Amino acid sequence: MDIKTLEQALKLQNDLTARLAQSLESQRTGKMPAIEVLLKEKEQILASAQAEVEAAIKERDAAVSRWDERVTQRKASVAKLQEEMNALKKQLAERKDTPKDRKIGNIKKEPRRKTR
Repeated sequence: MDIKTLEQALKLQNDLTARLAQSLESQRTGKMPAIEVLLKEKEQILASAQAEVEAAIKERDAAVSRWDERVTQRKASVAKLQEEMNALKKQLAERKDTPKDRKIGNIKKEPRRKTR
């Protein structure tokens, strides 16, 4: 159980003190507590355990939600970077193709004849 406030800590301390006192009293007198008392204690312990389970489930769900959001953001970032990389590759390929065209266009011209 996560204790987040002073009131929760005091309540837990009081519950534990009462249980300890009851246990010591039954040991001192040598009598076992009545079944009704044991049943009530077990019901309280069960309710407390169920509350802890529900709190843990909520915490887990919140953590999973945060991690899902982070994964989604990372995937979007990866997709964006992939698109940028593909665009750069395309530009590079276009640049490599361009010099070939230039070479074809640079046919040597014959020198001009001198006119008299």
